[in-house]
Amino acid sequence: MNHPVLIITGGAQGIGLGIARCFARKQYSVVIADMKEAQAREAAAQLKAEGAPDAMGIGCDITQRDQVESAVARVLEQFGRIDVLVNNAGISPFVDVMELAPELFDKVMNVNLTGGFHCAQLVGRHMIERNEGGRIIFISSLAPKFSQPSQVEYSASKAGVEGLMRGFATALGKHGITSNAIAPGMILTPLTAHHWTQPGPAEQIKSLVPVGRIGVPEDIGNACVLLASPEAAYINGHVLTVDGGFSVLIKG
Repeated sequence: MNHPVLIITGGAQGIGLGIARCFARKQYSVVIADMKEAQAREAAAQLKAEGAPDAMGIGCDITQRDQVESAVARVLEQFGRIDVLVNNAGISPFVDVMELAPELFDKVMNVNLTGGFHCAQLVGRHMIERNEGGRIIFISSLAPKFSQPSQVEYSASKAGVEGLMRGFATALGKHGITSNAIAPGMILTPLTAHHWTQPGPAEQIKSLVPVGRIGVPEDIGNACVLLASPEAAYINGHVLTVDGGFSVLIKG
């Protein structure tokens, strides 16, 4: 049986791993491309142990065009196809904009924006050549609409991600390839658990999020699976907010 193939960047932990799990449960072969190759391989082994049809972890710095080219070639050699790309890799250094070094600004842009361009263009070319359609999903953020002094470069990069997504939606739609984005709200991950599991913040979530809980990585993964499904074939160029209603409440 030929299983559909997902490649996800930055999928070795956190939201990325949650997304990978959701696709594995839908019987996708999952490729985790991450700068931390050892962690990517560990995550792939974990997915296989949990029942994924197949999983592979590879090292890839998405800011380096040649590494993305190599990663795509390895996936095609192993599986012969890529059905879904999830551009998930991203960084947010949390430095006040007035203290932000230009080099760090450039790094955030290269990872969050330029890296996504490399992946979408190279995978998109394969999808066009294969002529069986495909799905490209960008992980954005609420940051383009709700920023703060320590996330200016992050907000700008994610606004760029949404523009990039819309551009690919117009370029690839005629080939049956859709491009969309997901904007996560507050998500409980190993990096945020130390804060949101404390009694005060945990109680605060109940008033901040209308559904009464913080999100988990699988909430984002399930939304990705929806956008990757045949039923979503007419959804293209859309940003899907997945935040339990937080942004609606903030907007009033």
